[in-house]
Amino acid sequence: MAPQRRTNQLCLRVSDEEMRRIRATAAASGETVAEFVRAAAASRCSPDRTLSEDGRLTRSQRRVLAAVSEHLGLDSVAAVARASGLSWASARGALDDLEALGAIRRQTWTETWRRAVRERRVWTLEVLSPACRAVAAHSRRVMIPDRPAPTVYTGGLPPRFWSLFWNHPDPSGLRLPDDARYIANRLLNGPSALAALWASAHLPSEALRACLELRSTKRHTRDLIVNALAHRRTQPQ
Repeated sequence: MAPQRRTNQLCLRVSDEEMRRIRATAAASGETVAEFVRAAAASRCSPDRTLSEDGRLTRSQRRVLAAVSEHLGLDSVAAVARASGLSWASARGALDDLEALGAIRRQTWTETWRRAVRERRVWTLEVLSPACRAVAAHSRRVMIPDRPAPTVYTGGLPPRFWSLFWNHPDPSGLRLPDDARYIANRLLNGPSALAALWASAHLPSEALRACLELRSTKRHTRDLIVNALAHRRTQPQ
């Protein structure tokens, strides 16, 4: 006769407001409340949650580090969880650990959005920190979900980039792909790194090549364009 399996049950007393926050967070992570609470408890109580004595990362930390390295612009725990293939709670714990270690940080800036100013925060590697260099090798062979191939953008210029066209009479009237060359020059050679990355992924290849021919294009921008064009050649048409 097989031995009976024993389970432990944990009862928590939470307020209505706390329960609403738990339900909202679980819904954002794509889990049921029970799954979310179990994953959160397992992540927080795991004995290998922090770095081990030999400096190795846990599985969740390696996957999150790889996701932040590969996916630019991750602006929420839910986005990191999707990119790393982890639950919301596991991604949250790994982000906290890596940030405390000094390997990643949350970069904050303001930008114009629909005639107002909003604050943007994204997770980025702290590439110059000794901690990041020490653990970078741990994420090189980590398998995370594949990124969807970027598509060439068509339509009006996204409103978040209108401020970069401050001397244009009507940035809302710019259209892609018709104005692609003009837009490529302003985004790639402008002050916003986020705009340059967006342009390298979503503007037509012809516009990127035209930007390469401009004498005003900086060296680091040329490297970004060359890498983007090389990546597109490896993608199935």
